Amino acid sequence: MASGDRPAAAGRKDMGGRGTGERKRERQPWILMNGRSWTGALLFHNSYDMAKVNVTALILSRKIWVCEHMSKFERSKGIFLHDNPFSYTLPVLFLQTSLVSLLTTILQFMLAPLGQSSFVPQMLAGIIAGPSVMGQSEFIKKWLFPPKTFYVSETIAFFGCMMYMFLIGIKIDLSLVVRSGKKAWAIGILSFFAPLIMSVSTALLLRKLMINPDEVLYESIFSVAFILSTASFHVTAIHLADLKLLNSEMGRMGISASMVSGTISLVWITSVVAQRQANSRKDSSSIDSMTICLLAMIAFTICVLRPIMFWMIRQTPEGKQIKESYILSVFLMLLGCSLFSEVIGEHFMLGPVIFGMAVPDGPPLGSALTERLETMVSTIFLPLYFLYSGASFKFFVIDARTFAIVQVVAVVAYLGKVGGTMLPSIYSKMPVNDVLFLGLLMSAQGITQVLYLQTSFNLYFMDAEIYGSGLIAVLWLTGITTPILKFLYDPSKRYLSLNKRRTIEQSTSDIELRLMACVHSQENTPSIINLLEMSNPSLENPICFYVLHLIQLRGRSAPLFVDHQRTSNKTKSSHSSSSNHIINAFRSYEQHKSNNVIVKLFTSISPFETMHDEICLQVAEKRVCLLILPFHRQWRPNGMTEAAHPVRALNRHLLRKAPCSVGILIERGTLNRNNPLTSVSFYSVGIVFIEGEDDREALAYAMRMANHPNVRITLVRIMEPRKKNKNLLNRDPDGDLVHRFKVDCIQIKRHDYKEEIAKDSVEMINAMRSLEGCFDLILVGRRHTSESCLFSGLTEWNEYPELGHLGDMLVASDSTFDGSVLVVQQQKRSGIGYHDLRLDSGIMTRQETLTIVEVPRDR
Repeated sequence: MASGDRPAAAGRKDMGGRGTGERKRERQPWILMNGRSWTGALLFHNSYDMAKVNVTALILSRKIWVCEHMSKFERSKGIFLHDNPFSYTLPVLFLQTSLVSLLTTILQFMLAPLGQSSFVPQMLAGIIAGPSVMGQSEFIKKWLFPPKTFYVSETIAFFGCMMYMFLIGIKIDLSLVVRSGKKAWAIGILSFFAPLIMSVSTALLLRKLMINPDEVLYESIFSVAFILSTASFHVTAIHLADLKLLNSEMGRMGISASMVSGTISLVWITSVVAQRQANSRKDSSSIDSMTICLLAMIAFTICVLRPIMFWMIRQTPEGKQIKESYILSVFLMLLGCSLFSEVIGEHFMLGPVIFGMAVPDGPPLGSALTERLETMVSTIFLPLYFLYSGASFKFFVIDARTFAIVQVVAVVAYLGKVGGTMLPSIYSKMPVNDVLFLGLLMSAQGITQVLYLQTSFNLYFMDAEIYGSGLIAVLWLTGITTPILKFLYDPSKRYLSLNKRRTIEQSTSDIELRLMACVHSQENTPSIINLLEMSNPSLENPICFYVLHLIQLRGRSAPLFVDHQRTSNKTKSSHSSSSNHIINAFRSYEQHKSNNVIVKLFTSISPFETMHDEICLQVAEKRVCLLILPFHRQWRPNGMTEAAHPVRALNRHLLRKAPCSVGILIERGTLNRNNPLTSVSFYSVGIVFIEGEDDREALAYAMRMANHPNVRITLVRIMEPRKKNKNLLNRDPDGDLVHRFKVDCIQIKRHDYKEEIAKDSVEMINAMRSLEGCFDLILVGRRHTSESCLFSGLTEWNEYPELGHLGDMLVASDSTFDGSVLVVQQQKRSGIGYHDLRLDSGIMTRQETLTIVEVPRDR
């Protein structure tokens, strides 16, 4: 193979202002490190020696002619038969894929703590594997990137990028553009036109002052200005997902605005590319034909293909997976749209994006396509595309003057995008921190801009020097933006800035009690309704109950929050059927209790990684006192349990950050058997009280239940001998609340109070085991701030640290307790977020926990 130096760096500059047709004749196929498909190659078939591949480069009048012995596909015979595997296409392709995927993984691991999004390590991996770093080695160039193998990997890379753009289209919700408010429309429009005007004006000024008409940069500078002024919805969504800010207020605003600016950018780039191609061929009528065919494809997609996909969804039973034949049909439609785009002269990736936007998002079709394709595309095919993009980049051909001019245009476009975003935000009187965050978010760039640069490079709107300079600009501007975004915005500040503590203990009994429950599935509904019934909603003590149905985000990029009080019953969505059963159950209970309880229902569709921010924000806005969460394990009638690890992580996040008290409900079947809508149910409730704010919160909640005529409360207080007399002499918050329970509740004959004396953890465990079979529901506190010996040695046996020691005893795998458990944690000081460093130990002490082991006396 040739040395790899493109004569274009020297030879392209004398082309001046020639048209695209002339540039195609000057095409320089630097095979490996440029990665561009080549023409004019002479292929000689050698039938008698098909294993050898000899490559000869002949430089004739600034052209590279590659002569290569081609043969049919053969596989390696292996090293034990003295055959070199790297002389064949398939092993080299596997090695290229493994190398770039490994580099991407390592760089993501190194750069993620710095706040970098996934785009930066992906692009860096492609550049490192390209001619600027690893390509400098002749050994790697010869064995890792032989010419004919690179053509195969290039084809797979473009196929993977096509699939990736299809997935982008699936996740785009076009209705979000229509639903966006005036603020989002203003931000989206200005964030595109402001940088476009500023960068084009700068390009004109630089052309007059610094660029000669004979230079390629003279024409290409406008392409750079257009591309770096564009925006993309998916790029914004990816940055927000990497920063775990999809559910934040600014995240939702950024997604809405980027939908507007991204749509305008796509239309603008498509029109400009078509116009320039028509001008280069001197055929003005071709652009009209291309436009008509493109509109026809869009109409066919909307009027024919989309109804077919809705028919597939109707044929799929609720809760069932879509048929594989339907998935295959959609895949064939995708290939047809891509082929038609290429036939009419548009980019072959435009068809998949349009078709992807026509696919109904969410389950069963959109989520099924995403689940089947996303992992393979993002981890295998997409790294190959970045390898191809990096192979087209060669740092050593970049001239300092050209590089500086391109960077000036890039910085002006970047500042224009920041300013265009900030102006409407400032006019809307948004906080300065949020304004700056939104401006930087809309300015971050990614794979869409790389794709635009690659398309311009392939169509000869720019050369390798300008392409490399633009790629560096995209990389470093995004690289400095995302860490600043991570530093600027913390969504928890919104719900941790409360000036009033939200706990049941500090709320008075004569005001409305606000509770919120999270529901993951229909199985959680009966136990939550029974707990609501036990909370004693009445005219004297009304309850406002918020129900939040949580659904994992699948098959779309933008999270969705649905207020069912404002949504019409006729409005349907892909998740409406699963939510309707839950809504109907709570609506029936609300009607059954007439004016004693108000139930408000919501659905949140978001990733589990950021779902806690959405919940905490709703808790703060609704001024909730207690948040009730289902435990991540569900006990079935056959005794088996199902584990949901994302739910467990969500519960732990909420225990750390929720701006109110939190209760984790472990339902063991007892609460599901009773139905307050059809029969009168009696409940036996126990409270295990030792000491601490969490125990007080559990007792305060139980005292709310005590006024229910069908609830029997039993308070079991476990005390150490040395503290019994002390508590009688000195009043403390624990003793005051217990005394109030005795005064208010013991006079009602069905309630009871018991004291258990325990000297160590063994006696406390025995006291807890004596409760088995006595109660339908037991309330316990999660944390105990005491240095008591009651908990000595229990940390090592804690199976579920998020439940604390008492809750873990009741629901551990070796427990025989068959009732339900509510583990309560009282929120700490208002306005201060804290990280429970001992969440994994379940107990918070001032010194290390000691393990006490009983030793026989004879030793």
